[in-house]
Amino acid sequence: MTLPSEARRLTAPPGGAFHYLKAGDGTRLRTAAWAAPGEARGTVALLTGRNEFIEKYFETIADLQDRGFNVHMMDWRGQGLSGRPLANRMKGHVRDFTDYMDDLELFVGAIAAPNLIVVAHSMGGHIVLRALAERPALRRKVSGAVVSAAMLGINTGRFSATTARRLARSLSRAGLRGAQAPSPKESGTGFNVLTSDPDRAGDQAWFIAQEPRLALGSPTFGWLDAAFRSVAAIDLPGALEAIDVPVMLAVAGADQVVSPAAQRHAATRLRRATLVEIEGSRHEILKERDEFRGQFWAAFDDWVRCAVT
Repeated sequence: MTLPSEARRLTAPPGGAFHYLKAGDGTRLRTAAWAAPGEARGTVALLTGRNEFIEKYFETIADLQDRGFNVHMMDWRGQGLSGRPLANRMKGHVRDFTDYMDDLELFVGAIAAPNLIVVAHSMGGHIVLRALAERPALRRKVSGAVVSAAMLGINTGRFSATTARRLARSLSRAGLRGAQAPSPKESGTGFNVLTSDPDRAGDQAWFIAQEPRLALGSPTFGWLDAAFRSVAAIDLPGALEAIDVPVMLAVAGADQVVSPAAQRHAATRLRRATLVEIEGSRHEILKERDEFRGQFWAAFDDWVRCAVT
C-alpha cells in the first residue's frame, strides 16, 4: 500500500535500523539501513548534502525500496546526529574534505554489499566524485554512482569565485577558521532556492522541530576554505578522468546553489557519464515537485538498466 505523500515523507519506512560507526579520529557517525521488500536487486548507499540528515530522505528511501534496493545512509560528520567538531554545534565545520572521504570509505566498507550504487546529493555528490577519483580501493567496491546537483562549483553570490576563495583562505589563515560565515539573506519575495514544492520545502524544519539537535547553521570560513580547496582538487587534470565506473549526473536546470555548468563540464571528463538535465528544477531535485522527481526517477531507472545491470 502506498502511503499518502505527507506520511511517506515524514514517516520512517518500516524495518529501519540505526547504528553508529567510529571514524579513525573517534568521531561518531550515525548510520541507518533499510532492507528491500522481498529479494533485493542491489544496494544503494544514499548520501545527503550539507546541512541535511537521514530523516529528510525518508521518501527517497521508500522510492528506492519500491525499486527493490536495500538502502544504507549516513549523517556526514558535523551534521545530523553524527559527531560535531566544534563546541557550538550550529557551526558547519570540517577540517578538510579528506575527512569526509575517509568517512565515506569507512561507511562503504561497513556495508560490504555487491552491486553497490552510490546516490549522493550536492556536497555528498562532490565527496563521492572526488573519492572515486582519488581512491582506487573505493572504485573497486562501487558499481556506479548517481550524483544530484553535485557541488562542483559553488554559487558565490555577489563575489566572484576567485574573490570568495581568497577571502575564505585569508580569514582561515588569520585564525578565523571556526568563525561562522554570514548566511545568505532572503530576498523578501518568499522565493526558495532549494525547491519549488511548497509542501516538501517544509520537511526539514518539521524534522528539526521534532529533534532540535538536527539543526545546523551556516558554514565556517574553515569549511568554505576546505570546500574551495576540494573543488580545485577535482578540477585537476586526470582527476575525474580516473573514474572508471558509470556515473549519472542529474543537473537541476534552475539551480542557484551550485553551478550547472560545472556539472556539464564534469560529464565531458568522465569516462562513462550519463548527463540528465532536469529543466526548471531547483537545487534539491529529490525534494522537488513530482514532475521533476518523476524525471529523475525515470532517468535513474533507465541508467540502472543500461549502465549498471
